[in-house]
Amino acid sequence: MTNYLNATTKPLTIVLALMFLFLGCKKDETTVNEWGKMAEAKLTEIKKLTSGIPCSQKDNVSIQEISTGCSTSYYTVKSSDVNNFNKLKKEYFDLLGKQVDAMVRMGIIIDPCYESIWITEQPIRLECNADTVQLISSKNISIEEAGPLATKTYDEIMAIVNAQTCTSESAWLPTALIKDKIMEVEFIPYLRTQDFSVLKKKVSLYNGLKYRILRAQGQADYVPSKVKVEKIECVNGKPVVKLAN
Repeated sequence: MTNYLNATTKPLTIVLALMFLFLGCKKDETTVNEWGKMAEAKLTEIKKLTSGIPCSQKDNVSIQEISTGCSTSYYTVKSSDVNNFNKLKKEYFDLLGKQVDAMVRMGIIIDPCYESIWITEQPIRLECNADTVQLISSKNISIEEAGPLATKTYDEIMAIVNAQTCTSESAWLPTALIKDKIMEVEFIPYLRTQDFSVLKKKVSLYNGLKYRILRAQGQADYVPSKVKVEKIECVNGKPVVKLAN
């Protein structure tokens, strides 16, 4: 009897082991579109969590950001919801990561983010509108406020630029400031080997405001820039942008 049980149990054990091995090694068959839909659903959860906050709670609201590639979005979050926001944010990034992995498995080439002009939306302040908390940013600030703020921000940018010192030309890169027409720009230098996040936010704010001002003035036609940077030189210990002839 014992020999019979051993004879029948061993094949069954082998079959079960193979089943678990097969299931464990089965590849994720979730498609790129399916991962994308799950990510969008998670983003909808985030938007629902951060919308419709009553003005009575404005003092307990902070501005949180979600950055993906070249895009940055800002959300109003109650202090009691910050932990939940961060949890949903992590889950959202995890889903985006799995979508990217699925794209790579399909052989889809994903181009890295490249910003020719820093102009992403920048938060300015919180205020009340129709009894709910509203984020005022470079995208929706009034044109009347945009002008003085752009001038102030430009002065702050130039203060940072003028305070820079230069010892090695290879460490510098140029970035553009919008002038009087779209793609009519001036270039300023920044040191890529140091944290330039503060400068980038100020330049993005300035360019975003300038763009909106030009649109309001009816001067937002696309004008290809003829200005090209040849290199950045160290002149008397300061970085100087040299333009191509």
